[in-house]
Amino acid sequence: MKQFGLVFRYSFRERLRSKSFTLTIYIAAVLLAALIFLPKVLQSDGGESVDGTVAVVNKTDLALTPESLAQGVSPSYAWKLVEPSGEAEARAQLAKDDDSLLGLAAIEEKDGKPVLSLTVNKLDDAPYAEALGTYVQGVYTASELGKLTLDPAQKERVTAALQLDVQELKAGSKSALVMYLPVYLITFMLYLLIYLFGGNVAVSVSVEKSSRIKEILITKVKPEQLLFGKVFGVGLAGLLQFVLILGIGYGMLLASGSGGALDLFGFTVDFSMLGAKTIALLVLFFILGYFFYAALFAACGSLVSRSEEVNGMILPVSVIMMGGFLVALISLGSPDGSLAVVSSYIPFATPFTMFVRVGMTEPTWTEILVPTLILLASTGIACWISAKIYQVGVLLYGQKPTPKLIYKALRSTM
Repeated sequence: MKQFGLVFRYSFRERLRSKSFTLTIYIAAVLLAALIFLPKVLQSDGGESVDGTVAVVNKTDLALTPESLAQGVSPSYAWKLVEPSGEAEARAQLAKDDDSLLGLAAIEEKDGKPVLSLTVNKLDDAPYAEALGTYVQGVYTASELGKLTLDPAQKERVTAALQLDVQELKAGSKSALVMYLPVYLITFMLYLLIYLFGGNVAVSVSVEKSSRIKEILITKVKPEQLLFGKVFGVGLAGLLQFVLILGIGYGMLLASGSGGALDLFGFTVDFSMLGAKTIALLVLFFILGYFFYAALFAACGSLVSRSEEVNGMILPVSVIMMGGFLVALISLGSPDGSLAVVSSYIPFATPFTMFVRVGMTEPTWTEILVPTLILLASTGIACWISAKIYQVGVLLYGQKPTPKLIYKALRSTM
């Protein structure tokens, strides 16, 4: 254990002192600041901005004003009333397609009924069309009722809106619509950090091997202690970096006055919806996922003679890891589906798909415990196999690590 402690402390300190450790935190802080504060700055720039101007030609006696249209249809647009004589000029302005006018709405009466004609350059320019039609219909109905000899109670009954009462049987359950963005962003961050920290282990092993430091260490420290000391040392530094980045992000969210919610150009990402249980499981899956993949990355790093060869050697593990991540992204659409459930029991995908399931649904403790135990056992097996490969790989210089050579070397260590 003394030898393990020496390697652990050395790896931990070296990782903390590295420029990449500090640089990663700085870059993450800048990106988080841009993500949190930039949308607020852009949205507040210029005061109450609107998406564009919509001209309305009212050829009826309906009482329409720019203020009533903004309130009844959408305040996101500037509503401009145009006299019938100015309709041709407005159409010419719209045809220029210079964004000075988004649409032209003409309201007229045919056969005693209102007709709304909307002209736009592209259908995408008219998301307000349905709301405008509903509002004009409401104004017309109110106008016609005013011409009838009805008492207020009768008018109220005729214009009464349908009362919708929604009863939630599973009160407090997670909404897939609300949880999608927070879970997506954190799953991506989980994948990125595990890949970066695991890759750091492989690079660290290869650098020490290429500098022949391993030849000295291997005579003083057992290979498995050397492997686990490095994996745990870099892992603890990575976990510290992970917590620091989360803390910086949370502090910026509080400083922005948004609480636990992030406003991304109209899309609200509320991280406070995750809850303590989900956060605790996130940390658990990060730790297990890191050790599982870091052991594999370390074994790959020990098989190369130069650090330049690391990327090619870790490619198979990287592809498998990316596959697990992509399965998790697909599972976001159906976190209770067969793909999500089955893949959560496959160790290569467990850290990602299990977080998706925990973040978006309410799996039972058995459904959480069994995949976690499988991942834990698989991590132990991966560490054992990696230790054997590491024991052989650190002594391979100038030889291409073919599967046959690795197999023979592994047999000699068993």
